Amino acid sequence: MGLSFFLIEIVLPTLLLNLTASIISAQSTDKNITDFSCSASPCKTYVTYRTQPPDYIELGQVSDLFGVSRLSIMTANNLPSEDVTFFPDQLVFVPILCGCTGNRSFVNTTYEIKAGDSFYFVSISAFENLTDYQVVQDSNPMLVPASLKVGQEVIFPIYCQCPSKTQLDQGFKFLVTYVWQREDDISSLSRKMNTSSEAIVIANNYRNFSDAIAFPILIPVSRLPLLPSRYYNTSSREKQNANGLGSVWLVSLLVTSSIETAGLLQLKSTSSTDQNFSPRVADKLLTGLTEYIDKPVIFETQTILDATRNLDQKFRISTSIYKAILCGGEVFAVKQMQGDGSQEVNILRKVNHANLVKLIGISTGINGKCFLVYEFVENESLDKWLYPENASSSRSVYFLSWKQRLMIALDVANGLQYLHEHTTPNIVHRDIRTRSILLDSNFKAKISNFSNAQAASNSISPMIDIFGFGIVLLELLSGRRAVGTKELLKEIRLVFYAEEKVEERLRKFMDSSLGEFYPIEGALSLASVARACTSELSLQRPRMCDIALSLSLLAHSSSGELETRLSSHSGETVGINNPIIAR
Repeated sequence: MGLSFFLIEIVLPTLLLNLTASIISAQSTDKNITDFSCSASPCKTYVTYRTQPPDYIELGQVSDLFGVSRLSIMTANNLPSEDVTFFPDQLVFVPILCGCTGNRSFVNTTYEIKAGDSFYFVSISAFENLTDYQVVQDSNPMLVPASLKVGQEVIFPIYCQCPSKTQLDQGFKFLVTYVWQREDDISSLSRKMNTSSEAIVIANNYRNFSDAIAFPILIPVSRLPLLPSRYYNTSSREKQNANGLGSVWLVSLLVTSSIETAGLLQLKSTSSTDQNFSPRVADKLLTGLTEYIDKPVIFETQTILDATRNLDQKFRISTSIYKAILCGGEVFAVKQMQGDGSQEVNILRKVNHANLVKLIGISTGINGKCFLVYEFVENESLDKWLYPENASSSRSVYFLSWKQRLMIALDVANGLQYLHEHTTPNIVHRDIRTRSILLDSNFKAKISNFSNAQAASNSISPMIDIFGFGIVLLELLSGRRAVGTKELLKEIRLVFYAEEKVEERLRKFMDSSLGEFYPIEGALSLASVARACTSELSLQRPRMCDIALSLSLLAHSSSGELETRLSSHSGETVGINNPIIAR
């Protein structure tokens, strides 16, 4: 109990304090970052925002969030109406008036606190890292971050910048604030924004963009580019395409609430003239639209069987999951349900987060067979990377780097925080392990397998997931499978048994595949989090919001450390942006 108390009450707060201090110091001294210091102001400029359901998917919701008029967003994005609902992840230009606050360039927007909100969570979720919690805290000195109340109004400063005289002379009228994504590269982004790669590099102080993931950058433009806009008109219910692709019917895909008892699923069309609309038509309309549909599509069971050649072994990914090519060539993962899948379906219908696997559709019908259709996640599950079956080939050539492991941990923490604190009712996954964590082509982690998930209650605590997450951290650190968990738990406790030679003991615990290519301080911090998560007493385990914040700070502080994935045969670095299927 003494060690657990020490980890929770001393180690984690100290870790947060030290990491925060190091980041503030780095922000004040590092010249190789985007500069948002006050120069010329005020000016009219723009920030980019990615629409996200359910709270920020309508034009009106986005305008309310930033405190700007609907007309201004409609004009900036060349939309025909203010009554527009976007598809998720649609990039939208939001016009702002940028000015100086102290020595920094911001536009201040007011946000009303909701249940479960914190400075950190709102900064990364609602405002998508266009700000950060430190500047929010500085801008609200009278508020206590740990004691926010529902309904309180908080100022969130959004990063922006006005063009310098030199940039204006070069023809750049705006500096657009854009949050760098993991899949971004300078060349493709410059083409999308109709500017030059050189201009972006110069505007961001020649920074290392591989360290810019989830951070705001500046994009100089002479005029706003016309981005492809996918949306539908809320009043007419016609889906539009701003690039002139024309209008098609917006299909309203309804799964009845009786799924738990009757399993009777119907698909309805918004077109009254199409009386013979069938699931086969939905299958065709799904092409290219899967990422935008927030209710399950109804597939014919025969369509699933045809796509998997009657569940042929060649299409099998794992015990009950198959690879299926549907909708004119798009790849999905199909899960054959062994029992009642209503609980899993109902939970996945209510959640939407980048770190949770997305349910696309469902099929019931032939011989009682039931299938769930998910997005296909290219690099399969985490356990196949940590413990490849053919160690003589796969493991010796490819392995996860330190930075990849850290980002995977952060992704899972963010997904769990969403489930635990930002769903109603709160959800407990109850099966967090390496097999339940999928990796996409960029090694972004997504939590899957919700068959055991339930609403949190007095008997079902989120601390179940905290413990499972701690075990995953131990496996990421050690590269060893937690068979029964006892061995790894015993070893990590021995690592922290005494302060003397703790680094030496930790190095022996670490995955030998990493060699010396990891920061020992970062590994020690992550091991401390893992130890706290696996505390014997559940009440002594940290909350997921604290864990996510700790890992976010740790990832930021480690961003300048060694980041390389080695091939032991060739010695070449293997790029993490290329999908490598783990077998």
